Amino acid sequence: MRATRNRSIGVGAAVVVLGALVFGPGQAWGATPARSSPSASSTGSTTTTISATGAGSTTTSVAEMDRTGNHQMGAGIARHEGRSTVQTAVPGAATTDATASARAAATGGPPPGKIQGFDISAWQPNVNFRNAYNAGARFAYIKATEGVSYVSPVYKQHYETARTRNIIRGGYVYAQPSQASGAATANFFFKNGGGWSPDGKTLPPLLDIEYGSASQGTCYGKSLEGMRNWIKDFSNTVYAKTGRYPAIYTTTDWWKRCTNNSIQFSKNPLFVAIYPVHDFTSPGELGRSWSNWSFWQWASSGPLPGDQDVYRSTGDWLKKMATRRD
Repeated sequence: MRATRNRSIGVGAAVVVLGALVFGPGQAWGATPARSSPSASSTGSTTTTISATGAGSTTTSVAEMDRTGNHQMGAGIARHEGRSTVQTAVPGAATTDATASARAAATGGPPPGKIQGFDISAWQPNVNFRNAYNAGARFAYIKATEGVSYVSPVYKQHYETARTRNIIRGGYVYAQPSQASGAATANFFFKNGGGWSPDGKTLPPLLDIEYGSASQGTCYGKSLEGMRNWIKDFSNTVYAKTGRYPAIYTTTDWWKRCTNNSIQFSKNPLFVAIYPVHDFTSPGELGRSWSNWSFWQWASSGPLPGDQDVYRSTGDWLKKMATRRD
């Protein structure tokens, strides 16, 4: 997550797959090592289906995500890098995805000794959580809302199915700071299924905050102080509701540009975004609020659904993170 490094953040378009979500009890949590496919973007009651451009992966334009008001984690970073399209591997059958597995092995990932996970949105409507668990996934972040105008039509189903498959999960919000206040954004998340409970199966809510569009501006037209206050407003609202500080997904470059590398958010777990990488021992420089990262998005595709993530510590600590109050 360094400003000097390239980030290839994967964002999915939609491919309709024949597989369905699988329900039922998961395997034992200590089991070790898969993936389903992207299909629909929804704004309100309207659903737009994006077709695949190639086998094994899909692409869609960042402009389409702008149009529908439905961005997957990393879309703003892709736009900032000058990429007009974003890509994700079709999620759902990791054990048979030889290409993705070979690619991950060739690049040296995943980071060794870490707990594997993934993040998904409505661009991956059909996710086989059983296969994902068998492929090593133990956690997932699932998009719930964006700003105060978009609700994922698959969030609640994904959220519940992940739980039944013994995958610790949390909901994430794609920030639109120019659209509404931080408090309004958090309350919209809670109104539409977001939340937290100390049940050992729920990660703290996640704020996905990244580069705005050309019309919005990199920092959504906010001053450095204004952006810090917006994030505090969101964070304090989540804390008041749940007793947990939300995690923050961002890049060090954005953090420097838009918060002046703020030191004020050390209580918020950091979700690092950086890849491609060649050093899998560390994601590199962090924003000054953090001495350590909690989650690392290290690839845009691989053997798990959506983006490929890791948790920095052990499974026991991940469970504690899903249990304790701040």
